[in-house]
Amino acid sequence: MNKTSTHKPKMFLLISWLLVLISLYLETIWGGSLFSRSGSLMVLFAVIAEYNLLSGRDKYHSEKLKKYSRGEQVNFMEIHPKKGHQYLETTAHITVIIGTIIWGYGDLLFH
Repeated sequence: MNKTSTHKPKMFLLISWLLVLISLYLETIWGGSLFSRSGSLMVLFAVIAEYNLLSGRDKYHSEKLKKYSRGEQVNFMEIHPKKGHQYLETTAHITVIIGTIIWGYGDLLFH
């Protein structure tokens, strides 16, 4: 798996966290319900990142199966293409959970 395959998920996760932080800052200044609404965008971008990561993992497994079908030695114990890929998947899962909590209860922080 090449370097560009984790570039998109990193960008989506970064955008999701930046949106929440910016909306938190703006809500402390102007009020409103920007923070709780940003939770939905956080979930959306994190799910897109998860989709990209899982697609990359599927390609990785397909390549391993092709090698195995040609008679090459393959280590099927390796689930993730790289250690960083595993960390990104975990970060995306946690981001979905945090985004859901913000989406559901974010407005209660400012009341």
